[in-house]
Amino acid sequence: MITRDSLALGTAYEAPAGEIEKSIAGAFAEVFELDLVGVNDEFFDIGGDSLRGEVLSGLISERTKRDFQISDLIEHTTPRQIARFLGGQSKPAGQTGRPPIFLVHGRLGYTLPKPEFRQAFAGGQELFVFELPGIRGGRAFDRTEDIAAVYVAKLVEHYPQGPILIASFCVGALIALEMAAQLAAKGRPVAQLVLLDPSLPESRPVNVKRELKKKARKKGREPSKLWVNAQLLFHRIGAFANSMMRKNSSADLERFRERLLLKEQRGRAKSPAESIDARARLQLALLQTRPQGFEGPVDLLASPERDPTEPWVRLMPHLRVHKVLQKHSDISTAVGARVMQSIFDAALAAPPPARPERAPSVAASSAG
Repeated sequence: MITRDSLALGTAYEAPAGEIEKSIAGAFAEVFELDLVGVNDEFFDIGGDSLRGEVLSGLISERTKRDFQISDLIEHTTPRQIARFLGGQSKPAGQTGRPPIFLVHGRLGYTLPKPEFRQAFAGGQELFVFELPGIRGGRAFDRTEDIAAVYVAKLVEHYPQGPILIASFCVGALIALEMAAQLAAKGRPVAQLVLLDPSLPESRPVNVKRELKKKARKKGREPSKLWVNAQLLFHRIGAFANSMMRKNSSADLERFRERLLLKEQRGRAKSPAESIDARARLQLALLQTRPQGFEGPVDLLASPERDPTEPWVRLMPHLRVHKVLQKHSDISTAVGARVMQSIFDAALAAPPPARPERAPSVAASSAG
């Protein structure tokens, strides 16, 4: 057990008042292993992160019998704020008439960026963050198309008309592209798409030729063209064999479950079994996804750690790349948020574009 005094918080302790505040503060104390938590103690100040956010949100929902999603911690970070939110006393976001920004998570199945990310957006900007179905019980899905369909239904219900703005974190780009295709089929095309340093799922290299050359150079030899072509052939044969074997994907699913369980054993916050299963199914779905193309305006925020061209240039003829991130983790900081806001604001301010025949594939920039 850790004492609250040892954290040297800048907030004075105030005891919870009422059953809901006591229940929420107790959930905080249990998750963070603290002797007590005050009603004004901030989630991130006492060591909050994505994994603890997942456990805490589930515990709050269970004890208060009210739905509290992981992403709700973006706007409501103290026991008192959460109690008011669950009691319907919080003011709704989006008071300036701005269209909401719909955020698609990465491989975790949820997104919980730090306060600096939220604070970098314009005042009144609503962020609608999707949460993976099944992560806290209920039905989980094995196909990206089904996950995207759930999100599209939520988007249309929440925002029945107006320009649609979507951003995705990392491998969530595959879900966002599928959503864009489904929305276009419904007559609600995406007005602007932003991909935050996207990648393809683990076990499927973004650029096989580049990876082969990198491995050879690490061993101290310069790969010849003949050697690279031979290795590519072996890779294609192996990929084909794997695709044939994946008709029964139970082994892949079990492998993802075991990997997630191993990570849980190393961490302090423990996710429930249903979360492990839903996230394993998400990773399998992403691995088997064939990326959709997108004909609308799309901007990609890139870091040096990812390849901003493959396969994105081939899928999105009007792609613009902005090399504004120093590292991949910047996607959930103020840097990524400010550039994202400027892109969406510019898209809303611009007149509806005439459909061009085909724009250049990549327009690299050094600033948003």
